[in-house]
Amino acid sequence: MKGKSTKVWLVVLGLLLAAGIAGMVFVRSAREEGGQVRITWNDQVQGTYPLSEDCTLVYEGETGLRNVVTIRDGTVFMEEATCPDQICVRHGPTSQTADPIVCLPNRLVVEVQ
Repeated sequence: MKGKSTKVWLVVLGLLLAAGIAGMVFVRSAREEGGQVRITWNDQVQGTYPLSEDCTLVYEGETGLRNVVTIRDGTVFMEEATCPDQICVRHGPTSQTADPIVCLPNRLVVEVQ
């Protein structure tokens, strides 16, 4: 009885592994080099900027929330944020579509298009 249970778990593990690999392939295939950046803050599009032009954009809220978005050398990254977890800052530079930079506490989304 114990041998049958082990085989079932191995099959389940194999299926989960295959699904994970298929998901990674799908996400990677959806990514491509983008040419512009769209920034949305508080559910409103703030602007669209070309990746080919270096600039720094500062977004400050009334409650002291602050994000600094930098476009440099064909990539975009969150240079600074007042959010506690700093996930958006640690995301690092990107020029790929399907790879948004999101600061949930400050409600800022940076998308390469």
